[in-house]
Amino acid sequence: MAALILDPAPRRLVIFGASNIVSDLFDCALANGLLPAKVVLHLPESDGPRDIPLAARIEALRGLCDAPQVAMLDDFQPGADEVYLLRPTTPTRANLAAEIERRFALRYHTLVHPTAYVSPLARLGQGVFVGANSVIGPGVRLDDHVFVNRGVTIGHDTHIGSFSRIQPGANLGGLSRIGRGVTIAIGATLLERLEIGNGAFVGAGAVATADVPAGVLVLGIPAKFKKTL
Repeated sequence: MAALILDPAPRRLVIFGASNIVSDLFDCALANGLLPAKVVLHLPESDGPRDIPLAARIEALRGLCDAPQVAMLDDFQPGADEVYLLRPTTPTRANLAAEIERRFALRYHTLVHPTAYVSPLARLGQGVFVGANSVIGPGVRLDDHVFVNRGVTIGHDTHIGSFSRIQPGANLGGLSRIGRGVTIAIGATLLERLEIGNGAFVGAGAVATADVPAGVLVLGIPAKFKKTL
């Protein structure tokens, strides 16, 4: 396998926390000429029956770049030429962000895949991730640490609060207000001009045709209340 040719002195990406989606961050980093340099852990890895260990994900980088170092948060110190990103899993990563702020007061990198389109009229906060083939329309505002996965469309003038995650293939209509720590699951659709409350979860394949209160799960077509989270 041919080695990936990077810039002579690429910036070094440091990822805080491990998750099953860390490979997406490795992929996007390499596509942007960043070197995946460190993964900093603050909790034990998940070891579910269908999880892939971090070591296996790092091994997949063999021949593309040097293996990133793995360190614990208690041993981490910021270094030169580093940029920083939080792991893009559950909205509970806000707790990790608060701890990093307490210790280091870092600013975070905004990582956008080269195949994504982000309107020059959109505004992206620090630590935002936008995956391959996603479209971010004009007037969109993504607050800090929003994670937009692959193949997502976000319509014009929609505002998404910090630590929310938009999963692959979701389609969000324009002029909507999505709260903090919201999950829009795989293939979900939101009609335009909706309000989704903080911590709400719109399930996979659901079609939201009306506002969703804070802290609830909605499922189905049209999306209906399932339970309080």
